Amino acid sequence: MSGRTFVDASVLVRLFDDDEPQRQASARALVGAIHGPALVVSGPVLAEFADVVMSRLARPLTAVVARRALAELAELTVVPADASLVLAAADTADEMGLSFRDAQAVEAAVLGGCDRMATESVIHGTVVRGVRIEDPTAESVLD
Repeated sequence: MSGRTFVDASVLVRLFDDDEPQRQASARALVGAIHGPALVVSGPVLAEFADVVMSRLARPLTAVVARRALAELAELTVVPADASLVLAAADTADEMGLSFRDAQAVEAAVLGGCDRMATESVIHGTVVRGVRIEDPTAESVLD
């Protein structure tokens, strides 16, 4: 096991979602328990995070706060989304019955050398392409 965790936008957004305190605490516990290069994100995840926290939260972040958060997240290992990743995601979405967005995150996790992916978007405990899906709001993740 690599010990690397891919963190999806659904979890990153929870870090700043004061309207969901339990989910926020779960996301913070997960991110706080893992250090440095063990956390991996992707370019599309950062873009989705920015879009959601600045425009879709009930209480959106200001541009300055969102930019600061993005700058900190960009210090993690960031997997770029090139054509081969997008094509692999299309295949994975079709083969596994995932949305393209979720398949793209899985493929980024694979490319980033992750053995698990933290997300609220895919069923907890599912294994896709060798990556175990974990929902930080599920009690067993925090054990």
